[in-house]
Amino acid sequence: MIHLVDAIEAYLTNYPDEIARIASQLRNMARHTLPGAHEFLYYETISYSLSDSPIERICYISPAEKYVTLGFSFGARLNDQDHLLKGKTKRARRVKLKTLDEAKNKALKKLVEEAWTDGASSVPILKQEMRQRRALTRKRSKQRKPKKGSTRSRRRKR
Repeated sequence: MIHLVDAIEAYLTNYPDEIARIASQLRNMARHTLPGAHEFLYYETISYSLSDSPIERICYISPAEKYVTLGFSFGARLNDQDHLLKGKTKRARRVKLKTLDEAKNKALKKLVEEAWTDGASSVPILKQEMRQRRALTRKRSKQRKPKKGSTRSRRRKR
């Protein structure tokens, strides 16, 4: 039987040694910093979530050929005093790490701790937003459906 931990270690062997060491350093830090987090592989990232659901993902580690990304699903809400976070999206932020020394930066641990604390309140808000969007989409699609027996085409004739 293969354990998920073994699957992640096997996954990291696909990358150059330095990248695998950086990812392993971040992984060890995350596992010690995130009590009760669910660790799993999701779309080639090592994810840490409140549950086994990717929707509840708080942060992730994503190795690439020349760097490793430490990403935060709700990074825009974090207090980044060291100005490490990059990104301009509504919620997510990330840090690209190219050396093992960068991965050992104490400020990263602070960000991970804060992300975990903040994530417990951010995830329910995200879920509520998703439910509202789905309900609005359903409502709009019902309004656009032609009535039964209607011969009028919705397509514009050319």
